[in-house]
Amino acid sequence: MSDYLDATNEELLKDYFSESEMMVDNLESNILAIENDPNNHDAIDEIFRAAHTLKGNSATVEFSEIAHFAHTMEDLLDEVRSDKIKVTEDIVDTLLTALDVIKAMLEERKNGSVYAESVDEITEKIRGMIAGGGGQPKAAASAPKAAPAASPAPAPASSGSAPTVNLSEYELVELKQGCEPGQKLWSVTVTFDESNPMNSVGGIQVFAALKACGTVLKTIPDFDALYEDEFHKDVVYFVATNNTAEQLEDTAFLDDVTLSVDAQNLDNAVATDSGASEVAAPAPAAPQPAPVAEAPKPAAPAPQPAAPAAEAPKKEAPKPAAKTAPATGHAQQSTILRVDSKRVDNLMNLVSETVITKASFNQSQQQFADMLIQFQNLDSSYKEKIRRMFEQLPQYLEEIQNGVAVKDIKANITNDFGDIATFFDAFENRFKDLNSKFHSSTQNLGRITGELQEGIMKIRMVPISQVFDRFPRVVRDLQKDLGKKVNLILEGEDTELDKTVVDDLMDPIMHCVRNSVDHGIESPEVRKNAGKAETGTVLLKAANEGNSIVIDVVDDGGGINVEKVKKKAIDKGLIHPSKVLSDQEAAQLIFLPGFSTAEKITNVSGRGVGLDVVKTMIEKLNGTIQVTSEHGKGSKFSIRLPLTLAIIQGLLVRVGREVYSIPIASVIESVRVKKSEINTIDNHEVLNVRNEVISVLRLSRLFNIRTNEDGEYCFVVIVGSQDKKIGVMVDNLIGEEDVVIKPLRDQFTQSPGISGASILGDGSVSLIIDVTQLLELGVRQEIQARQENSIGE
Repeated sequence: MSDYLDATNEELLKDYFSESEMMVDNLESNILAIENDPNNHDAIDEIFRAAHTLKGNSATVEFSEIAHFAHTMEDLLDEVRSDKIKVTEDIVDTLLTALDVIKAMLEERKNGSVYAESVDEITEKIRGMIAGGGGQPKAAASAPKAAPAASPAPAPASSGSAPTVNLSEYELVELKQGCEPGQKLWSVTVTFDESNPMNSVGGIQVFAALKACGTVLKTIPDFDALYEDEFHKDVVYFVATNNTAEQLEDTAFLDDVTLSVDAQNLDNAVATDSGASEVAAPAPAAPQPAPVAEAPKPAAPAPQPAAPAAEAPKKEAPKPAAKTAPATGHAQQSTILRVDSKRVDNLMNLVSETVITKASFNQSQQQFADMLIQFQNLDSSYKEKIRRMFEQLPQYLEEIQNGVAVKDIKANITNDFGDIATFFDAFENRFKDLNSKFHSSTQNLGRITGELQEGIMKIRMVPISQVFDRFPRVVRDLQKDLGKKVNLILEGEDTELDKTVVDDLMDPIMHCVRNSVDHGIESPEVRKNAGKAETGTVLLKAANEGNSIVIDVVDDGGGINVEKVKKKAIDKGLIHPSKVLSDQEAAQLIFLPGFSTAEKITNVSGRGVGLDVVKTMIEKLNGTIQVTSEHGKGSKFSIRLPLTLAIIQGLLVRVGREVYSIPIASVIESVRVKKSEINTIDNHEVLNVRNEVISVLRLSRLFNIRTNEDGEYCFVVIVGSQDKKIGVMVDNLIGEEDVVIKPLRDQFTQSPGISGASILGDGSVSLIIDVTQLLELGVRQEIQARQENSIGE
């Protein structure tokens, strides 16, 4: 069990960071909840439990700086929970600031280092709040706790008598053999404070602390008992170390956790069969010896553990922080998925069915092998019989010439070779049965494969609440920085999305929300003058639409000033002054690189970096983003994404001898047209589809593929969105198929118009078309063609 608590245990650290991030998210959401409802005792209890768990977990993995700071935070939460301190905005700000420190500490530990910045200011502020609210500061509370331990103090162990331990002689020898050269065997007896809210894990905390001094060989009670959620008043640790008694006692004394510590050298210890679980230093004046950390008699000649115990609160804190972080390559949180056990059970059932189907295929394969041998034997017999029949023909002819009746000849032929017509009948019947069974197994395998694919997809799916839950804090901080009042509404938090998409979705939504709060929502005075409520509303909503997810960021602010956007774009040289744009097209200008309508640069906006990054990131996720706005009433950002990036529905098309896959989500329609219907305008090919002129891009020319262009007809696949379309000319449409995306590497990663590759059923490779890049290529070709046309004129 002690190996499991090793700070270099990679699996333990993975679990710790996963659990800690959940605790931090839980803390943040509930702290914001009590700000809106200070009497929400359920949220207050949940905050306390989360901080308590975070502290215990951190102590277990020896991240003592996090454990101690979480304990300081827990002191304040305890006062709030007991109604000694009322929840105010200042309390909430302090708790959120403390939580930010914990986040930074966790991040440092993830990176293999220790948080080095001072936390004295926030710690003193928390203690001041505790003192001002009627509670006692942490530093003041630690002093009286050591006092009760002074009463049962034994006589000093300076007489040179050997200590007695409750171990058998064999156990004592075995422990001494566990010491490395230069080490001594010590017993460290620790008395714990039962009033500590975290008393059940005190034994583990001291265990983790003592591991820094040497090797903990044994504990009484046994380590497994310490690990259970149960309080033990006294615990004895047997440690092999080259440290002194003072160093051991200083390390084992934990402020607000331990009452007393006593370290005894066991090199000359005497074993006993007593059942008592104490390590004692026998003295005539103490018939009931007990380990004590301090002796109140000033005349004691030998140094007692009292001195280090009294100084421990001052010395102990920096020691763990100074430890070198374990150099482990533990995984980040993004690699960990929490999955409903029912989904895993479903996969197990499907795997069981797959094993059964595999057995069926193995049986079919054996039967086919047997039938092949049977067929070869039948074929040999059949050929032999045909040979004999041809050899017999001259004899039959001779018999006819000798006057034998033809009827008799026919009877002889039928008797000798009549079974030739039905020679393969039995084999055919058996083959039909086997083929039917094989077809059934194939169908069953197809069903299982489909369900497995769906099951794996569900395992990768996580609720988008993992992203949404972070925004109440973001909006709270923004409205304080900007002096605005904003109410954030979350909808569709249970909507599920592929984990890989969720990991990359935080930044785009963050930019949209910040834009809505900064540019969209007006100040309270402006809103009041406009007849609106002083508090603006930002709606963050997610919903499923087919195989896509739509995320909307809606605000009821001032909307987009289209004329201001046009003017700003012209001033920055992003568009030509004579270019005619609709309001909808003008609104899309805010996604251009370097575009910003902010009058001044702040820590929130004004540098022109934001929405262009959003557009780029969303397009990398094979998604689209649009903005709609109504001046004076608000704006709406709509992000549409595929549910998963691993498997997509693709439309397979053929160009020459090559097969390409076009994501179905990007396909608007496909049409079969005569090549004569494709016209040229400004050196650019276009197609009229229901009175809508659409640019045409030939994949054969783009990818330099030889193809037969003599045919009368061709297919044009129209891809893109409703406001931006392009026609892709191909030779043939093959059909729809599930496409497993494989990333391209090395020299293929920069291929324009290609986003990945897939392996088809016949083993051939199909490149996957990047529709976004195709649209950009089409626009560039159109611009280039018009420029060339204008130069020619």
